[in-house]
Amino acid sequence: MPILCEAANSFSPSSCWNTAHCVKNNVVFGSPNAFAQIADYDGNPADAAFVSQFEPSNAKVANGELQMTLVRQNNGVGFGATVIGTRAFQYGTVTAVMRSGCASGGVVSSFIIRNEKVGDEIDFEFVGADTATVQSNYYWRNQLDYTKMIKSPPLSDTTLNYHTYQIQWTPDQIVWLVNGNAFRTVKRSDTWDAATNTFKYPDSESYISVGIWDGGSGPKGTADWAGGAIQWNKQPFVAAVKSITIDCYYNGNETTYVPPGGNGGGSSSISSSTSTSAPTSTSSGGGSSSDSGSGSGGGSSSSGSSNGSSGSKTGSSSGTKATSSASSRSSNSAPSSLSESDSSVDEDSGSDSSSSSEDSSTGNGASSLAASFGVLASALLAAYAAF
Repeated sequence: MPILCEAANSFSPSSCWNTAHCVKNNVVFGSPNAFAQIADYDGNPADAAFVSQFEPSNAKVANGELQMTLVRQNNGVGFGATVIGTRAFQYGTVTAVMRSGCASGGVVSSFIIRNEKVGDEIDFEFVGADTATVQSNYYWRNQLDYTKMIKSPPLSDTTLNYHTYQIQWTPDQIVWLVNGNAFRTVKRSDTWDAATNTFKYPDSESYISVGIWDGGSGPKGTADWAGGAIQWNKQPFVAAVKSITIDCYYNGNETTYVPPGGNGGGSSSISSSTSTSAPTSTSSGGGSSSDSGSGSGGGSSSSGSSNGSSGSKTGSSSGTKATSSASSRSSNSAPSSLSESDSSVDEDSGSDSSSSSEDSSTGNGASSLAASFGVLASALLAAYAAF
């Protein structure tokens, strides 16, 4: 599985499973083929829609729900859990019915769409400092801007009550909803950066995950945002998910992923050519909430290692990241979301995948370059023989 496999560090480049692409699914935890421990996963997404990402695993299915627990280690730092989808996802609607595990300050729960390799992210995050709201944010190419965080309207206690959290992600906008009510919209046109001629809008094929982690043991900014050090006498800290429903914008299959032409969507690769024309719309906001709201503290940092978390959080890591059986090593670092050998992505993470992009190639740059060199070599040999 590319999210957990690094081709360059494996026995051979073919050791990594190919990327499985989005298929419409209503994943009800407790039903067959909803969840598997990573050690039991064989690479077939039909057998498990979601898998635990770390070992030892603090994730399990019980009482008809996915339960992720944050536990205290001997060094006093919490070790949590991340459960991640086995299919990549680029645009569509994702809905999670869940409750957070943030019964103390310092505990963070999350529902995230992220490409760890490129640094694109769209998220819901819950902090123990505030159990009456959920926070929304997004990042482009690991450019962290916590001032873009916007909270939801007041909710009944998110640790005690299940709510329905939804992200609607299209090539043109992102909408965050709770219990069917939209509270924030970010339009792609409003992310235009004239200085770099780029739309700073998350657009790369990513993975869906849910998790719980220790924010209170992180750097001061993160710890303050999360609500300070965890009060361990308030255990247990269990985030629970009843279901995750996935509705794909593009429906692929097991081997190909080419968005249909003329739909205004992005490329199937991580990035295509950067747009050089300014957007036609320059409005300052969209939806029910302005995107200029201020937030403080840590938030969803893509730098630093994870506390058994979503792999994108700040804090010291303990325990071992689970790897696929094909991988030649285990690591405490954040997972690579897309395999280096995956033909559906390329390495140029600095480009913006414009919604008007005409690039629909499924091959990566390396494959094209190799083919070009092959043709050139053949031509040179033929010329030499003729000489």
